[in-house]
Amino acid sequence: MTRRHTRRGLAAATAAAAALTTLALGAPAAQAADTPANPVDKPGYTLDFSEEFSGTALDTSKWLPNYLPHWVPAADIGDTAARYTVSNGTIKLRVEQDQPPWNPDQDGTVVSSAIQTFNQNNWHPFNSSAVNRNNLPTFNGYSTKYGYIEVRAKNSNAGGGGHQALWLVGTNTTGGQSEIDMIETFFSTPNSWRIAAYGWGDPNFLSSWTLDTVPVSGSPTTEFHVYAMNWTPTELKFYYDGQLVKTINDAPNTAMGIIMNIYTGAGSGQPNSVWPKQWEVDYLRVYKDNAGYTEAVSPTWKLINNRHRTGAVNVEPNDGVVRFGDVPSTYWSAQWLPETTASGATKYRNRWTNQYLYVSGTTVRHGTAATAGTAAEWSTPSAGSGFVRIQNAAGALHVENGTGAVEFGSVPTTWWSSHWKLNPAPAN
Repeated sequence: MTRRHTRRGLAAATAAAAALTTLALGAPAAQAADTPANPVDKPGYTLDFSEEFSGTALDTSKWLPNYLPHWVPAADIGDTAARYTVSNGTIKLRVEQDQPPWNPDQDGTVVSSAIQTFNQNNWHPFNSSAVNRNNLPTFNGYSTKYGYIEVRAKNSNAGGGGHQALWLVGTNTTGGQSEIDMIETFFSTPNSWRIAAYGWGDPNFLSSWTLDTVPVSGSPTTEFHVYAMNWTPTELKFYYDGQLVKTINDAPNTAMGIIMNIYTGAGSGQPNSVWPKQWEVDYLRVYKDNAGYTEAVSPTWKLINNRHRTGAVNVEPNDGVVRFGDVPSTYWSAQWLPETTASGATKYRNRWTNQYLYVSGTTVRHGTAATAGTAAEWSTPSAGSGFVRIQNAAGALHVENGTGAVEFGSVPTTWWSSHWKLNPAPAN
């Protein structure tokens, strides 16, 4: 989960009404305010993975009950073992007072009880200096690319520092291992659901963290509620008890494994004296859309070069101002994605900041879609010889005065300083 410094969620059916309290086999008896378990059958979808936690034992063909065991020496693998109980149709993942840190040499005081559907050497390097200490065979109880993921759970009521998490990590250990923190709920803020995602070097996913905390209703520490995420090739939609609460307009396009765990010492504050800390999960289900998934063409990032001066449009040092100068073509700060709006205008999104180029007065800036608004919409008439002007009704982008920043104003169409060429950025 968001653990390289801290730890770090699909169209959902409306929460089942009282008539649908025919809970999944083995599910616990519902309290009055619990959100009922959804039916296993989901119209328009096919169940691809189901864990109802029936019986009294964990299905180890699906789950590895150890937290990232390849990062610890073989002699210490016992410290990565989860503490849990499977009973009455749920799993109770626990952190206990006598539980040792899972990897004190590389991760300090972090204690984790985790079960994973996937594991591989060098999977999820949780900090920049992590060293693989134990060569283990790949475990693949389940991994998936796209789908509707649904979890019914009751959060820890211990308070203090610590959190519970349900997160996905890309299975490709040679490229960017994208991460989606579908559930990240902190003991200290029980009525908030934190959602996070990052590409970790994946060129086709977020180049910076997106972090959002959304308020949730009811009493998540004393009641079961349903958390869901719809992962398609182009977006991630997050639902609480059937209600859409967050959309991320980007998505990983790689297979991912799933980790379910509870932590202390993982960037969420010091634990208090209440033991054990417990997260109770009723079920985890993954569905596939019967219509299938059509992947978008990978974006072609562009360098915006000028006809008059050497250099490229860039956002170094990320202070809100758009600059022009000599920066390496591999820098994401100098790479832009032209996007066509419904009205036919063009917007330019920066790869590093995920923000749009826009004009405020005479200053060229970059900001979120909401901040930039229609000031980020440009026309691009031809300037000849493969160059274009980037302009709106008030003026055009140019570098006539060589200020080090991209300039804006009403300048003649013949000025080469207002002529731009969008060249393919190097693949990286």
